[in-house]
Amino acid sequence: MVWSDFFSSYAALLGFIPLALLWSLGGYLSVRSVFCVSARESLVSGIGLGSVLVIVLTNLASHWLSLQWSYLLATLFVIGIAGVGVRFANPRQAIFESWQQSLPPFFVFLFLFVLFLKINQGLAIFDENYNLPIISRMAAGDVPPHFPFDPNRPLAYHYGFHLMAALFVNFAQLAPWSAFDVVRALSHALMLVLAALWLYRQTQSLWASVLGAGLIYLAGSTQWLLVFLPLPWLERINQSITLTNTALESGSTLYEVLLSQWKIDGLGPISYPFAFVNALFKPQTLALTSNGSFVGLALCLFLLLEASENQFLRNLLLGLCLGCVALTAEYLFGMVALGSLMVVMVDSIRNRSLRFLSMAAQIWLPAILLALTSGGVLTVLFQRTLAGVFGQASLESCSALQFAWTWPPSLSTLYFGKLSFFHLPTLLFILILIGPLLAVFPLSTKRLRSHTAPPGFLEKSILFGAWLSFVTSLFIGIADSVGGITRLFDTALFSLLILSVPSLYSLWKRQHYPIQLLLVIWAVVLSMSGIVTFGVNLVAIARPVTTYYIQGLDLMFYQKYWNRLKPNAQVFDPNPARAMVVFGRPSGVTAADYGRWLPEWEEMVARPDPYQLAAAGYTHAYIARGYWSKLDKGITALWQQACVKLVEERTFRMDYRRLYDITACR
Repeated sequence: MVWSDFFSSYAALLGFIPLALLWSLGGYLSVRSVFCVSARESLVSGIGLGSVLVIVLTNLASHWLSLQWSYLLATLFVIGIAGVGVRFANPRQAIFESWQQSLPPFFVFLFLFVLFLKINQGLAIFDENYNLPIISRMAAGDVPPHFPFDPNRPLAYHYGFHLMAALFVNFAQLAPWSAFDVVRALSHALMLVLAALWLYRQTQSLWASVLGAGLIYLAGSTQWLLVFLPLPWLERINQSITLTNTALESGSTLYEVLLSQWKIDGLGPISYPFAFVNALFKPQTLALTSNGSFVGLALCLFLLLEASENQFLRNLLLGLCLGCVALTAEYLFGMVALGSLMVVMVDSIRNRSLRFLSMAAQIWLPAILLALTSGGVLTVLFQRTLAGVFGQASLESCSALQFAWTWPPSLSTLYFGKLSFFHLPTLLFILILIGPLLAVFPLSTKRLRSHTAPPGFLEKSILFGAWLSFVTSLFIGIADSVGGITRLFDTALFSLLILSVPSLYSLWKRQHYPIQLLLVIWAVVLSMSGIVTFGVNLVAIARPVTTYYIQGLDLMFYQKYWNRLKPNAQVFDPNPARAMVVFGRPSGVTAADYGRWLPEWEEMVARPDPYQLAAAGYTHAYIARGYWSKLDKGITALWQQACVKLVEERTFRMDYRRLYDITACR
């Protein structure tokens, strides 16, 4: 992939840019007129606010309008609400005062965006065969989305960034994989610059803000320290853990896993050493999943904007931002909601006052309303709860959370199962994994005693919510998912890490050289996994890819047929994700959940009778040579019947793709 191929239509790009500039301008005007944001912080924080608002508003409008009209309406709303803020700003002329100060952070943002985009173009890891079908289907009009492998069920998934990627596909004519790269790069660049801006506000030191943002981006757990343990100790720990997920493919024992490369689809030219791929609290260099660095972006945006007791418009905008958080990172939404409740309760008891209650209501009423009605995990959970309360049949959905009580408390990990606190080998394992990270608890707590920059309502909510979420993750798990609760655990630790950096700088200034050196060593130890994995990411720039299941022949069909088959078309493909990405149409009912294929689907793949496929609702079939060559002659002979029409065949070297129309076989 080269830059000339990045956009397939310059006309579409020229049509997309004005809308993006409009909601960015709306965000800029809002942060300058409604929030207490300095000129230096205004442009990048305005882009962050505008992007968050356009996601939540587009999703809301898409319940009644098409994706195109929803996006247009959302953009107009963002610029309209900014106009209201400007109308009542005092003094109004201060909105554009010293605007030149916002340009250096903006240019840094652009540089980082291009860097992360080039990295993403060289990687295709983390379930792209799940994310890309969602993006392709949403861009083709399936908004709010349905489970891609069963279009009859709503999607209980954090799809906020998928929606933004779908907008890039629909308006800018990007391919789904390129759009996914763009939104993740946008989140990484915004998060880093917003973190640096907030840290500069706290420290008034350029080098402290830059190094602090680097620490936030690179820090992770210290799994790599396991390599220093003697082999008998590793063997003892190995007897007390259970390898899960990709660790099973990387080795059969803990020792083998630590010495191996990470076995996962979609890697770049070189793989990551597994010792640096953390089972808990990965660095942001590996935040390449469905929502990228959105958690960090949202946290830093809230810290920069903050709430106010007497600013209804400000609190309303923050409520809309939290609505986007509910759509994109429901675990962060729950964490901040829990923290806000605790802040209101503590303040009411301590000060015998309800001063925070009105402000919290202004923020959380629209946020909760959006969370329960606009789509995503929390909406499906709410609908399922209502169905149970009123005695209706349980709502069928996919990927909805099902919590389970864990006793005795344990630490869930992605690759090593649940680790007990009451068994010496696993306790040692836990201390090696997260021991150095525990320093963020006292460091973040010092923020409560800050006199120069006392924390506001949202910062206290994040802090209290992170404490509670950390403890909660030890007692609650997710059914059928050993490491699912690690998202909540990671979000809590990441929040505390961000809040601890100003205190770390303050502590560093007051100490003598030996203590300063220890603090530097601590930061380097935390950052080691991020440094190593970021180096691997940089190598991926040299070899851009689409994704691991989209080849050149598939790209030809994508360019000609994406979203051009009839709206009711349904495409059979033994790789359902590929057909959904290439054509933007569903592939029928193929799985009960992600990766859990239905027996009837597996039987259909083994013996693809066109008459049975048509009876199952399929209108087309997309066949590759590798699949066709494995079928017996009796099955392939059925595809010579008169009802089967070959729409197009593309060949390259020894491979081919065929698109059949089987509607006449019904």
